[in-house]
Parts: sequence; structure tokens; C-alpha cells
Amino acid sequence: MADVSTLPAYYLPGLTEADIGDFIPLEFGSDGTRIKMLSPVLTPELLSRIIADIRKARDTYLVKQPVYKIVETIDKALDLWRNPDYPLRKKALELLPIITGFSKPMISAILSGFVTTMNAENLKMLLTVEFGDPFVLDEFRPRSTGGFTRGFGPELTTAVFAGNVPGLPVGNIIFALLLKSAILAKSSSDEPLFAVLFAQTLAEIDPDLARCMAMVAWKGGDKKIERVAFDEADAVIVYGTDHSVNEIRKQVPAGTKFIPYGHKLSFGVIGREALSKDRVRNTAFLAATDASIFDQQGCLSPHVFYVEEDGEISPMEFSHYLADAMDGFAGKVPRGRISPDEAAHINQLRGAYEFREFADDGIALHASSGGTQWTVIYEADKTFVPSCLNRTIRIKPVADVSEIIKLVEPVKAFLQTMGATLPEDRLLNLAEDIGKLGMDRISPLGKMTAPSLFWRHDGRYNLLDMVRWTDIEV
Repeated sequence: MADVSTLPAYYLPGLTEADIGDFIPLEFGSDGTRIKMLSPVLTPELLSRIIADIRKARDTYLVKQPVYKIVETIDKALDLWRNPDYPLRKKALELLPIITGFSKPMISAILSGFVTTMNAENLKMLLTVEFGDPFVLDEFRPRSTGGFTRGFGPELTTAVFAGNVPGLPVGNIIFALLLKSAILAKSSSDEPLFAVLFAQTLAEIDPDLARCMAMVAWKGGDKKIERVAFDEADAVIVYGTDHSVNEIRKQVPAGTKFIPYGHKLSFGVIGREALSKDRVRNTAFLAATDASIFDQQGCLSPHVFYVEEDGEISPMEFSHYLADAMDGFAGKVPRGRISPDEAAHINQLRGAYEFREFADDGIALHASSGGTQWTVIYEADKTFVPSCLNRTIRIKPVADVSEIIKLVEPVKAFLQTMGATLPEDRLLNLAEDIGKLGMDRISPLGKMTAPSLFWRHDGRYNLLDMVRWTDIEV
């Protein structure tokens, strides 16, 4: 029997603790501050019951709701989260830093950004951008070519989430509900709280809608559980390492929509125009923002900044400005908790570059004092090198931004976001070539980790790729 004073690491509407049976304790925190959560011990029989329950709720309620009513319900739920005094937001702000290791100011920024972006106006615009006529999700609608068409979302979406960025599961839960799909979410054991709190908010606003979703964790690779989770689904969404994505791909039945989000790499580009004496400090602030948000844990975070030569400020000089900006950002939004191994990796990297700096005028190392809060490395070698993360960023010089195409070609399979500050004509020229290479998002510098809701994640639609169509010809 679960301890009622312990937080649930699950959301299973309609099931009591007695129905669930056994639980696994999950503990988070350090330095004497601990949080205990309980995760159900799943069996194939229990998971089948969970799926049957959310499918039934979907069939009896969700499919009958107009898509704009679903939008309005979601917006009402998120409107509660926009209030800093909302109890569940306060709970998230108190507990997520302990669970995730991110600092409290970082969690506050993540929550604010998420609930601001996911508003009714933006969700309706997303539906219009992807479908043209959003009401094709409600009924047959006239086609411009004659006849009628209707879009049908999956009856059940199974989503497997990673835990590196809080809030990620909620976005996909919202997308599934907009498509009138029940959703079974495999929470990450690294961060099982936020999505559960959001589900509780939805239940406050519309209990029937909340009954169409379930969140629970299981150990990856449990074939008996995953056979039920994937065989029952009409669509499977997976976030994770390339290995974990490929292992799940093998288990998903042919004909089931499979939407993978594997390992990705991002970088920044700073043109010489942004290195004038009157712009350089702002450029450094924008770059520091990109390199600090999420402590570089997300796929959108930059590993390298390529900085153009022949500006008023050289790339090596820019590394000083970036170091100052990183230090200023850390003063307002401290980096989160890291493991001893992560700290050792940063210190080893610093030590290696410190040694090289003595003998090489093509190296400059800047590091936070008294700890590993941030590290900036200028290196004349232009080779793309992935970061060890946790606010460790390299600056590499290029004579012209056109060089970048060859420099990132070895990692083209993993490219996701390029943050850039360039005049429009030069940006478009670079975008043409980097787009051909496989880059699916180009953002302004300073906004790399804050994608538009309308971004086609990994080059695919957020909603449209999940939909099956029926056409009536006349």
C-alpha cells in the first residue's frame, strides 16, 4: 500500500492504490533534501486495463468534443499555471529543482516560457498552419479541389519521454488531445512530476478530458510491458538516445505510425556585423543565454559558436565578452546540480586546455572562479567538437560563414538548430546550404532554446504527421 504522504510518480485516473497493488519508491535530491515518489509496478494485465480505460474515455467523450473546445479547456488549465500563486505551480517550483537538479530560477524560466507559448491563440494558429481548416478534425469539410475530407487522429498514442528537459511531455500530451487521441505516456524516472501535476490541473478543469490520459513509468526494455504499450497504439512517439529509439523501433508493429526524436546537435553562428563595438556586448549576452538555458541539456542548446573574423572585435576577443556574459547570466540564473563525474569531466577539460594555452596562442580559456559554473574555450582549430555540456562552450573562428558547411558536414545526420546573427541576405545564403545538409531549424541568436510552437520538429509536422485522412470524391 502506498504511503499517502508520498508523491505519486504516475497519473492513472479511475484506479485506486488497491487497484494498482505494488509500488517502487523513487528518491530525489541531495544535501539532506529528499523527495520520495512512488511508481506503480506494472504488469501486462494492469497496463491493458489502463489502456482500456483511457480508450473508453476517449471514445465516449474526447472524440465528441469540437477541437476548439479542447483548445479552450487546455488554455484554462494553463491559465492557472500562468498565475505564480497557483498551488500546483508553486509545488512544481519547489520540487522540480530538487528532482531535476536545475536551479529554481531556471525552473521558473522554463515554466513561464512553456505556459506563455502554449496559449489558445497559438494553439489555434498551429491547427490552422498545419491543417488549413482545423475543423477537418471535427467533421467532413469541403476540399478546394471538390468533394470533402476528414482527418482522424490516432485512437491511442503511446509516448516515451526523456527527462533532460522538464515540460517536454506536456507539449506532446496537448498535441495528442488536440487530435482527439487517448495518450499513454511513459514518464522518465528522472523527472516524473511535471506532467502529473499538469494532468491534475486538467482534471480540475475537465475531469472527463483528463480521463483520456495516463502517465506511468516502466523499465526500458521490458518486452512484456512494451509489447502491450506498442501493440495497442496507433502511433508511437519516442524521445531518447539513438540506441533506445532504435530498440523501440524494432518493437513497433508495421503500419503503426512511428515518430522518433533521437540525439541531435546544435551550434551558433556570429557574423562580423554583430562584433562591432556598439553591438558586441548584446551579442555576447544573446550567446550566453543560448549556452546557459537548460544548462545545455537540450538538443537545441549550442555546443560551438562559429565566429567570423575581420569584425571590429576578433573571435578571440569575443571569448572575453562571452565569458563576462556567462558569468552575469550565472549570477541571475545559477547552473543546476551536476554529478561528481560531470564536474570531473569539466575540470579535466579545463586542465587540458590550460596546459595547451601556455604553449599555443590559438587557445584561450575562461572559467568561472570557485567552481565549474561555466567554461568558455576559444580554439583556433575549427573542427566541430561536441561539448561536455553544463555550460561549457567553445568559440571557433571562421574567415567566412560559408566555411561552416564543410565543418559541420561530419555531423549532418544529427543537426537540429543553428542560432545565427547575420544580415538577411547572408543568412539566406547560408540557410540554403545548411538546409540542404539537413538542418531543420534556424533561429535568431538568443532564441535557440525557445522554439516557435510552429517549428516543424526534426523537419516534420507536430500534428499533421499523426493524422489519417478519408476523402469523399464527387
